[in-house]
Amino acid sequence: MENFKSFGKKLSVPFFPGFTAITGPNGSGKSNIADAILFVLGPKSSKVMRAGRLTDLIFNGGKKNKNPAKFCKVSVVFDNKNRKMPVDSDEVELTRMIKRAPLKNDPSNYYSYYYVNDRASSYTDFENILFNARMSGDGYNIVKQGDVTSLIEMGSIDRRRLIDDIAGISNFDSDIKKAEKERDEVDNNLERINIILTEISSQIRQLKNDRDEAFRYKELKDKLYETKAKIALKKKQDVESQMAEINHQIESYESEKNKLDEKSIELKNKYAEAQKELQEIEKNIGEVGGDEVKEIKSKIDSVRSEEIKVDERINFSNDEILEIQNEMNGLNSNLDSICKELDENISKKEEIIKNIDEKQLTLTDQENELNSLKDDIAQSDDKSMDLTHELAKMREEFNDKNTEIHELKLKRNRFTDKIEALELQIAEMQETKSTYEFELKDIDWQSEEFKKDNKEKSKKTSDLEKKHFEIKKKESELTEQLADLESAIIRLQREKSKLQAEYDALKSVQDKYNPAVNEILKARNNGSLKGIHGTVAELAQVDKKFETAVEIAAGMRMQSIIVNNDEDAANAIKFLQKEKLGRATFLPLNKMIVGKPRGKALMTVKDPNSHGFAIDLVNFKEEYKGAFWYVFGDTVVVNNLDDARRLMGGVRLVDIKGSLIEASGAMIGGSTSKSHLSFSQIDRSKLDEITKELQNAIDCQDNISNELAELKKDIIEIENTLGEIRIKGDKDIQVKDLDVRKKEFTGKLEILNKDLESKIKEKEELNEKKKEVISKVNEYKERIQELDEIKEEKGKLLLKGTKKELAQKARSLEVEVTKLQETVLGLSSEKDAIDKKIEILNERKNELSSNIENRNKEIEKLKTSINELKNSRSSYRDELKALMTVEEQMTGKVKELTLSRDGIYKKTVTIENELDKINTRVESYYDLISRAKYRLPTLEDSIKELEQELKLYNVEITDTNLPNVESLKDSIKAIEESMRDLEPVNMRALEEYDHQIERKKKLDEDVKHLKTQKKNLIVLVSEITEKKKERFLEVFDAVNRNFKNIYSQLSENGEAELKLEDPENIFDSGLTIKARPRGKKVLLLSALSGGEKSIASIAFIFAIQEYDPSPFYVLDEVDMFLDGVNAETVSRMVKRNAQDSQFIMVTLRKIALKEANHVYGVTMRDTGVSEMIGNIDPSTVGASGEINREGGKIIGAA
Repeated sequence: MENFKSFGKKLSVPFFPGFTAITGPNGSGKSNIADAILFVLGPKSSKVMRAGRLTDLIFNGGKKNKNPAKFCKVSVVFDNKNRKMPVDSDEVELTRMIKRAPLKNDPSNYYSYYYVNDRASSYTDFENILFNARMSGDGYNIVKQGDVTSLIEMGSIDRRRLIDDIAGISNFDSDIKKAEKERDEVDNNLERINIILTEISSQIRQLKNDRDEAFRYKELKDKLYETKAKIALKKKQDVESQMAEINHQIESYESEKNKLDEKSIELKNKYAEAQKELQEIEKNIGEVGGDEVKEIKSKIDSVRSEEIKVDERINFSNDEILEIQNEMNGLNSNLDSICKELDENISKKEEIIKNIDEKQLTLTDQENELNSLKDDIAQSDDKSMDLTHELAKMREEFNDKNTEIHELKLKRNRFTDKIEALELQIAEMQETKSTYEFELKDIDWQSEEFKKDNKEKSKKTSDLEKKHFEIKKKESELTEQLADLESAIIRLQREKSKLQAEYDALKSVQDKYNPAVNEILKARNNGSLKGIHGTVAELAQVDKKFETAVEIAAGMRMQSIIVNNDEDAANAIKFLQKEKLGRATFLPLNKMIVGKPRGKALMTVKDPNSHGFAIDLVNFKEEYKGAFWYVFGDTVVVNNLDDARRLMGGVRLVDIKGSLIEASGAMIGGSTSKSHLSFSQIDRSKLDEITKELQNAIDCQDNISNELAELKKDIIEIENTLGEIRIKGDKDIQVKDLDVRKKEFTGKLEILNKDLESKIKEKEELNEKKKEVISKVNEYKERIQELDEIKEEKGKLLLKGTKKELAQKARSLEVEVTKLQETVLGLSSEKDAIDKKIEILNERKNELSSNIENRNKEIEKLKTSINELKNSRSSYRDELKALMTVEEQMTGKVKELTLSRDGIYKKTVTIENELDKINTRVESYYDLISRAKYRLPTLEDSIKELEQELKLYNVEITDTNLPNVESLKDSIKAIEESMRDLEPVNMRALEEYDHQIERKKKLDEDVKHLKTQKKNLIVLVSEITEKKKERFLEVFDAVNRNFKNIYSQLSENGEAELKLEDPENIFDSGLTIKARPRGKKVLLLSALSGGEKSIASIAFIFAIQEYDPSPFYVLDEVDMFLDGVNAETVSRMVKRNAQDSQFIMVTLRKIALKEANHVYGVTMRDTGVSEMIGNIDPSTVGASGEINREGGKIIGAA
């Protein structure tokens, strides 16, 4: 501590386990040690520490008031090895400091500081730490000076609460308080929920009727959607059926068209052959007959050309008739549909008129009744009369406006129908325009093609002849190359056979290879393994003189196999492993490295008796150098063994006879066997090269042969094409016919563009008129709404002064009349719309009839033209026949040729006629297919629209056997009528009713849960109270037993006990102490002497300590009222209890000092500063606590 009360310096006081006594004369400051501990443990009142205020705890400078301190600080260190304090440290140092901070308006101001292990903290942190360790400045374990009898003198309730704290009753009280608070909350919630439930039940009753109506309305709406979905599905099925039928027709037409196309191709081939034959005969006739025959022939050709032109025009006219007839088929189909639709609308109109008459009759009766009722109401007073007149005027204006709106709507519908009809006509005209434009483009394209054909025919012939010449020339060159290749192949085959024979003769070399090497070579030869070059022995040749030396130097490495790369080596090794054929060494060329000779080898090779490096005496390809370096390295070949011995050491040597000396000094030699491996005298790579060259030559021979075959095909194809070009005639006739068609379509397109422009302009004008009508309708609607509101207000005023029964009846009749008026108005609108539709359909019917009539006239005109053309064709044919007869009579020499020509000509005419028929039928089928396909996109769009409609309805229809559309439409009318009868409907009632029902259900569950919770809480409070009582009695009985025993010991067989004032109500009861000192009767506490009270108080403290020991006790002069005997007894008991807890006792009694394990003394200097002395000898302490300073050691600053 530092600057605390009378201790004016920094001081550290060690407290050891056991019993520590502190003594000193009165006024020396010994009790300030206990106050310092209390200061840290944190009592809120400074009076507890015998100070007026906290700043009085700061050292005041002593008696002379010299250098007063500005702060005081006390630290208490606790042993925390058991971690009872929630701080992760074996020792916990709690420090509290007070520091003066005077202010102008508050000179006594100060600040408090708290630290835990030198870390800034707070009072709350101190409280939490001490609470967990079960310590406090107000605990029973600290008895302050003069308070020894406070436990005895305190009130009985406060005394009982000491037992409560020891028993942990506060925890039970906290739980009970929490449970009761929760129960109060439950009661409040139940009350609040019951109020809400009452209100919800009322709302549910009101909503039920609305919900039933809304549910019925929703059912009808769902049924309406389902019926509409059925109509869409039925229409979709009908369209799909139409599409299936159309697709079937298309397949049938295409099948027939394909058959006719095949027959047409066959006839065209026959026609081409006949024309070719005819030209040859006419050429022969011209050569035999001379100029006169040629002139006749020229006339025949001219007449024939005219005849062909006439045929083309007849065919064109027939095509036009066919096209018009197909168009008429469509027009007739449309006319039939319109007639059918017209009949349906007329029937529908008659039904609506009948319905209007019935509704009008009912409306008239209702209006008469309403007017009569209103007259009765109006006659009741003048005010009612005025209101009635006003209402009548408003109703008149209301009806007028409704009539005008009705007329305007009819007008708008007429405009809409006209616009739709115009849009349809515009679409059809645009489609026709696209067709005409396409025809014109096609005509232009065909004209250009025909013109190009005539221009390019000669160029094409020239190009083909030139190409024919070049191909023939190339054919000759390739034939020569093929002959050269055949000679080369024969030569290479001979060379290969020779080398193979030599190689086979040396096959004995292979017998000396190990089995694995032989298998690898076999795999190489049969192509199983790729990249195998051969063994070292195969791929090198050696001079006969050095053969033995080099073979000995190479040793078994001659069997090493040279391969392209490490991948090939790996594949070969896998092959050996798989087949279990043994092991072999592979030398991959991509990884082999050429080394450098060592220094000693370079010196040795320069010796006169050296023949050089062994690797230099072997012939092999340069690419194998890395592999052969692996075999020979820097081995040097010398003359004889003597030379080798002279040069040996650090270099590998071999002599001519095969003696080998290793670089290490090892010498190997003796006789050599004939069966050892030797280098081949045949270059295996040369054999491979010849084989490869031969294969290339054979491949080249095959390629050239194939190329020649292709050239021959090309020659035949060119010759055939040239023949066809010569056979084909001029295209001028087709070009002229195309010009005629172009003029015709150009004229049609000009007329169509004018009509289209007129229709678009008319549509725009109608749109503007329609906008004006819509604007007026909206204007009248606003006025009607305004009148309706005023009329309703006036009606309410009128009904206010009317009897309730009449008013109710008037309102009911008004509703009925309004409904009937709306129904009649709706039916009238529907009738007017049907009238307009009938008018449009009649116009369309007349238009189609007119178009059909015009098309019939066009057909008649074309048929007349065809008859005229046929007459012209007959004239040309007669003239042609006459000319051919003349030609025949002119000379007998050409008679045979003429007869042959005539027969062929007749054949060509027959073929032409058949082709014309086939082409007409093909065109007819093509047109039918086009028209059928043209209908498909529209039907597909209809299906998409219907599918989209079905998605909007979002209804699943399982029944595929649906009634007809009209029946379904009748169902829709009935459903809509039922829906109108229910309107207006509060559809939100469905959702709101379910919401309120769900809310009520949830609240009912909440009520049930809260009642259960309340019941559980009541049970819980009862259980906690019972446990609280049990726990209290358990602690009370234990402490009472301890108290009796300890009091008996302290008072020399005296008796005492703890008594509850009201055992039945423990927690409202007080705790009293009854004592009977030795030799006296039972006395109340108030009758005991001071010493007897001290004994009882100490006994009570020790009784609690025995039950619930505190880690330490601070007792400040608790023995001050005791006599010597009792003081000794207490001291001994403290010493005994100090075995379990730490005791710090401030005392003046020598007996206590003698029993203490450690004794400290406190003295005060003349300056008024307290000092502390350790290791005091109790015998040196005076009767009033005077201390002989020589009897101990002064404790210095910490």
